[in-house]
Amino acid sequence: MNNTSRGEAAGTLRNPDGQGGLRNVPMILELVAAMLDSGAGLGRSLELIAGCASPQLSRSLKAVVAALDIGTDWETAWRSAGQQCAEARKLKDALAFAALTGAPSSAILFAQAARLRREKFRVAEKRAAALGVKLVIPLGLCSLPAFICLGVVPVLLAMLPSGG
Repeated sequence: MNNTSRGEAAGTLRNPDGQGGLRNVPMILELVAAMLDSGAGLGRSLELIAGCASPQLSRSLKAVVAALDIGTDWETAWRSAGQQCAEARKLKDALAFAALTGAPSSAILFAQAARLRREKFRVAEKRAAALGVKLVIPLGLCSLPAFICLGVVPVLLAMLPSGG
């Protein structure tokens, strides 16, 4: 594939507004797995992902791709990326098996993406449960005075004997 068609192919995945970008690690793993299934190499897959990733992740991935292109081993290529974002570290860990063994690993990547989604969902569930507990005191402090003013006080006033 020549450089012109390579750039055009990368352009199809580019982030159109240049802001934000892809940061969802499970989604990236599924995209890489799909590219591996279609016959693309790991380096090419990372290059395409770098074109549509968030700016910080894109910089890390471009450094890794450049290092891999000159023949650097996997660990050194990721070290050369310098200060990596959290997404880059997760990607490195998830893609290490595919890179180091050369085994067809798209099924493993799909499974890892599903595992990361489950972990994220469990964390969200735990945070939601903790939020319910944390809201008890503020809601109690707000609703108790209203209950007393609107429920108890009128009953007490109605029970008082009228002076007439």
